[in-house]
Amino acid sequence: MGVKSLSGLRAFFMATVLLGVTQLTLAGPTVNQLSDCLMKSTTATDKTTVLQWTFVALGNHPDLKAFSNVTATQKEALDKNLATVLQRILVEQCSAQTKAMIQAEGLQAVGDSFQALGKTTGEEILKNPEINNQLKGVLRYIDLNRVVQTFLTPDLLNKVGL
Repeated sequence: MGVKSLSGLRAFFMATVLLGVTQLTLAGPTVNQLSDCLMKSTTATDKTTVLQWTFVALGNHPDLKAFSNVTATQKEALDKNLATVLQRILVEQCSAQTKAMIQAEGLQAVGDSFQALGKTTGEEILKNPEINNQLKGVLRYIDLNRVVQTFLTPDLLNKVGL
């Protein structure tokens, strides 16, 4: 694989992990097979690695940088940890599924396979009590009466049987 291909692959994997999921459009059977393998092969420690890397990567955004105090050494360690996880899963644990999917659907389809993993990780994040409490804190500042009046119209309430 040439240097241009490697840098494209690197950028692709970074974007896939950063976003956690990609839009899944007409996923073929090989995407589903790789998704299943990813789900079965990813440990709790792997998910933590992905979560930590994603948090730090998002912290590089200019609007978020003020909220992140991660050192260059910590960022490099997270990059290495994530690379180790991705390589182990794609090259060792799910190599047959990865190869079949790339041959059948192209390299871009690798990102589609991360959708299930990203969804599961996101759901697990929201189950965390501290995150849940933070989300509940936001509700203190939302005028729920206004929300109800805006969206729960008599017509809608009749449709749901209330």
